[in-house]
Amino acid sequence: MSKLDRIDYRILDVLQENGRLPVTSLAGLVGISVSPCWQRVKHLEKAGIIRRYTAEIAIEKLQRVQIVLAHVILSKHNRGTYEFFERHVQNIPEVVECYEITGTFDYHLKLVVADMDRYSDIVEKFLCPSLGVEKYFTYVVTRAAKNEQTVRVRNIVSPDLIVAK
Repeated sequence: MSKLDRIDYRILDVLQENGRLPVTSLAGLVGISVSPCWQRVKHLEKAGIIRRYTAEIAIEKLQRVQIVLAHVILSKHNRGTYEFFERHVQNIPEVVECYEITGTFDYHLKLVVADMDRYSDIVEKFLCPSLGVEKYFTYVVTRAAKNEQTVRVRNIVSPDLIVAK
């Protein structure tokens, strides 16, 4: 993809605030006409910069859930073991985040489960020696002090690229 300009960043910023905004409104907010705005959005989608449009659901208002963090140490430290583990993690819908990390642990996982019984089921099936797991450590979240799901464009790029001119 070609380098993004101020208008592209502004489009991304506005869409992060409201992904359901009609292109006519979006165009007005970023200061260009509708057709070029639509073309820019399509280009950003095609380039994979805009991955999807979604609704943020307050799942805790639907059902009580438990958030569990797990740190995993693999028994072998080679690419094959890592890839094997990662393939299996992809098949666990309760794992909402999985990061390969440096330091004492190999992976940091965030799980959202209905209850601790469900977490125990997952541990028995997936965090086991047959998947290359040597050890895992469980941390039950008692309260979220901050829970931002999205990294805002405005927090990582120069403010000059976001401000409409």
